[in-house]
Amino acid sequence: MGRRGFALSVVLLTAQTAAAGELKGIVTAPDGLPVPLAELIAKNTATGKTAKAISTSTGAYSFGNLPAGTYDLAVTSIRYLAPLNKAGVTVDATGTAKFDVKLGYLPMGGVPGEGQDAALSSLRRVAPKGKTPRTPDGHVDFSGVWSWPVTIDKGNPEWLPAGLPNGSLTPATYCLPHAVLWYNQFIKFVQTPKLMIELYDDDEPAYRQIYLDGRAHPKNEDPTWYGHSVGHWEGDTLVIDRVGFNAIGWLDGDGHHNTEALHVVERLRRPDYGHLEVSMTFEDPVVLKAPWTITRLSILAPEEDVKEYACNENNVDPPHMVVNKK
Repeated sequence: MGRRGFALSVVLLTAQTAAAGELKGIVTAPDGLPVPLAELIAKNTATGKTAKAISTSTGAYSFGNLPAGTYDLAVTSIRYLAPLNKAGVTVDATGTAKFDVKLGYLPMGGVPGEGQDAALSSLRRVAPKGKTPRTPDGHVDFSGVWSWPVTIDKGNPEWLPAGLPNGSLTPATYCLPHAVLWYNQFIKFVQTPKLMIELYDDDEPAYRQIYLDGRAHPKNEDPTWYGHSVGHWEGDTLVIDRVGFNAIGWLDGDGHHNTEALHVVERLRRPDYGHLEVSMTFEDPVVLKAPWTITRLSILAPEEDVKEYACNENNVDPPHMVVNKK
């Protein structure tokens, strides 16, 4: 992606005597809103050494104690924004250099506009502040509508041949369920002491039941697209165990497959009122060399709700789909 349109500059702010300088600034989106959790890597062009920074909830970042010199700065974001590479950022030992970063939107494939509303909604959303809510029995209450999750740790999956894409189109193209690891535009939790319902607005089936009443997984039950879920509490973390998957669908959106041996463990945390953290560990000895864990983050969207979804109604996807050849 070209650099045109990025208003980036380095400005000397203050003078000071120090062995090293500082580089700081704000990371924003095209609409001017801050971009949290952006990763910035500064590489010294003379020594090759790198330093890393992560932007805060206000988009602010800071590199302290950088040796004087010239740096190449690489900026990436988990929130569907195009990466930026900027060469020749100068840091000296006499002050603080300010470098404000304005990222552009990442072009998304498929039908123009399809899928972008969810991504941009998540990008622009600001998490409501407050304490973690609790149910009358003292457990964390996950009830509410949550925005499109973003991956903050994608892990390092090691695929066996049986799990690699085979050139097929996603089952969702034909109005079958999405991949097990699918990001819906909005997710709604309805929590009771013995059962939690997870509702989606971009899938069929558009729900999942998570049993909290202490039951075990059923024996000899027919495999399903999203498996059977039972949960238990470990402190303030809800641990959800999922088994009983079929071998028809995809495991992730890149076309990797799973077998009926798939075992998924989800760990849900609500560290405050406005954030939901979900880690998911996938085990399938037929398709994965080792367990694979990812972590996702969602923001509470109290003004939103899940909507009715009917895939077979005006399904225009198939003519636009491209076979996954990975």
